[in-house]
Amino acid sequence: MDRRHFIGTTGAAFAAASLPGAASAARLQTIRVDRQPRLPLVQPDWPVPEDPNQMFFLQRSTNENTIVFAARYDAAGTLTYPDAVSIYWRRYADDGERKPLKPIERLLAFGVNISRRATAGQFNVALKPLPQLSMVLLQTGPFKAQVLGRIGGETARVVYAYAEVDESGLLPRVTQLSVHGLLPAGAGAISEYYAVSGGELQQ
Repeated sequence: MDRRHFIGTTGAAFAAASLPGAASAARLQTIRVDRQPRLPLVQPDWPVPEDPNQMFFLQRSTNENTIVFAARYDAAGTLTYPDAVSIYWRRYADDGERKPLKPIERLLAFGVNISRRATAGQFNVALKPLPQLSMVLLQTGPFKAQVLGRIGGETARVVYAYAEVDESGLLPRVTQLSVHGLLPAGAGAISEYYAVSGGELQQ
């Protein structure tokens, strides 16, 4: 199968969900859960980021511009708490250039909250607009980390998320969100699709 249509189960990219900004908490309702041998791309013709230290990414239906979430390490290859996640744009709709987030984007739309867990090298990670989709950031070795989350009731290494945005109103609103991950031990891929309601959601 052409790589444009699937990310293989041995792919190096990790991802997790995020959502364009919310003035109040959004509500998520699961529409369906899919299990497949390999992870499908919602937009198979769009570029897939493969940046150094990348853990996961977010695409939106508005254009190819992608948010990348990458691990940040110290000189010894250890995650740098509390700023263990570097977040930035890949502006594929332009020339693919890396661009920093605006402060308001980091505060409301794409920022993360991180806290230590009791086990060394493990952190709780939650996207600010969607705290109910909590994840665990794991240090698996020097300069190596991954993010785990619950997708369809199963623990998976989260690969990416895709937000469906409705631009017909005064403000763009996210109407659907899908989260896609890889199951342990080569057991295939899992995707969960949500309807989004509540909260003043905007880009």
